[in-house]
Order: sequence, then C-alpha cells, then structure tokens
Amino acid sequence: MKDDGPLVLQHQAARLVVAPRPGGVIREFTWHGEDVLRPTPSGAAGDPFAAACFPMVPFANRIAHGRFSACGRSVQLEPNWSEDPHPIHGQGWRAPWEVTAATATSATLRFEGGGNEWPWRYGCEQRLQLAPDRLSIRLSIENLSDAPMPAMLGLHPYFPRAAQARMWARLPRVWLADSDALPVEEAQTPAAWRFEPAREVQAVPLDHCFCGWNGEASLLWPERAVSVRATRCSFLHVYAPSGHDFFCIEPQTAAAGALGRSAEETPVLAPGMRMAIELRLSLAAP
Repeated sequence: MKDDGPLVLQHQAARLVVAPRPGGVIREFTWHGEDVLRPTPSGAAGDPFAAACFPMVPFANRIAHGRFSACGRSVQLEPNWSEDPHPIHGQGWRAPWEVTAATATSATLRFEGGGNEWPWRYGCEQRLQLAPDRLSIRLSIENLSDAPMPAMLGLHPYFPRAAQARMWARLPRVWLADSDALPVEEAQTPAAWRFEPAREVQAVPLDHCFCGWNGEASLLWPERAVSVRATRCSFLHVYAPSGHDFFCIEPQTAAAGALGRSAEETPVLAPGMRMAIELRLSLAAP
C-alpha cells in the first residue's frame, strides 16, 4: 500500500478505488461490474473535478470573491480553480491525504490544513466502509487551533447516465442563484424544480442549493436503485447541467454561500471540537 497510489477495496460485488493524492478522492465505485459513480478517466489523475467523488472541507461550494468575516477575523481567500473567480469547495479536494488505516473493505484517510489564508488549523478524516451492497463515507473535521473556527462539510459525488436517471427527494426551499452560480435569495422551491414525486434528473438544468432537506433521496435507473442517506446535512446542492451525461447531488452542513452572508448560518467549532457527517449509498435492483 502506497499513499500516492490507488487503493482498491472489494466486498463481494462491490468495488471501490480510492486515490489519496490529490484530494482524497474516489476514482471508481462499481457494483456487479456497473458504475454506481461516474468513473475517473484514465488520463485525469490530477483533476479532482474528474473524480467520482471528493470531500469538501473546510467549506463547501463558493465563497463570493473569497471574502468573509467570522469568529472575530476577516478572511480573504484566493481562487483555487482556474475556471471560477470565486474560491470553491474548500482546501481538502486539492491537497494530499494520508492513508492511516486500511483493510480489504475499508480505509481511513487524513488531511491537516489551515494556518495559511484560512487562518485556523484543522484536521480532517475520511472513513470509507464497503459492504456487499453499500458504501458509507464518514467525513469529519476537528478544530486544531486555539480559537473558535467556522466549518462546513460536504461530499461531491458524481453519478453517471443522467439521461436515464430519475430522482426522488423532498426539497422544500432553494437558494436562487445569479449568473456566477452565487446564491442571492432563498425561496420556496418552484414546482418545476421539485423531485417529489420522482422525476427525470435532466428535466430542468440546475446548479442550486436546496434547504430543509431531510437527508434522504432515491436515485433510479432502469436496472438499479440507489438509496441515499446523509446524516447532519440539511442542505443538498443539485448540479444537473445540460449537455452532460452526469449529475451531482452534494450533501452539505450549511447552505451555499453561508460564510459570505452571515456567521449564524455556519457551525462554529470551539478549539478541539469535532464535527462529522456520513453519506450512505445503498444499492438494489429497482
């Protein structure tokens, strides 16, 4: 086992390929030889946006112009992706993670960051557990600094074959966004954007954060169903772009843009305090 190479987990018909460097990403997740998550192209090893799933820490989604104030500090972050003028998805998805434990069916990865333009030091851990019909991802963050720190967590899975996919989820409210995909107003979810009852994922292009989520969703393809369960995530960002055969549903602990709007919207961790979320993808025939 090498930290800079892929780690392959297998549990009967379920197979997972994890790449600690860069980003602590999942490269592949298959069940009975079929892709559950969109697989990473062979020539895209260094681009987390090409991965099957990546962690979002210590914030998720965009921070407008990289500026926010929290816990008595004013922070300015630089853009971290050439195609977006606003810092996006935190620091962990661009950093090397260390494999601290691994078995044939599980792995634990760790990353420590901050103390730079993000002024608070923190530690993150991913625990991936494979079962014959399920993948569980537990993502946690701990404040390693000596002062209170704002923190957001999220996971960014990509699902394949958007044209054949249907989704059910209860998403009562949504942040409307501007042309930069920055949230500008919270509103009741328009009828055309709802996924209750289940509807085709590609019916309406979306890049929006939904609020009041109960942590449950169902994804349906003709030959497979995926039950999605997320703990301590009341927000679900849905990215269903037109012209692409993938889509993302991203569980988050706070709404997109929360840090840039108000300190009250984002959890604050005291020194030594830890916060965690868990995402479970359970597989079955429809």
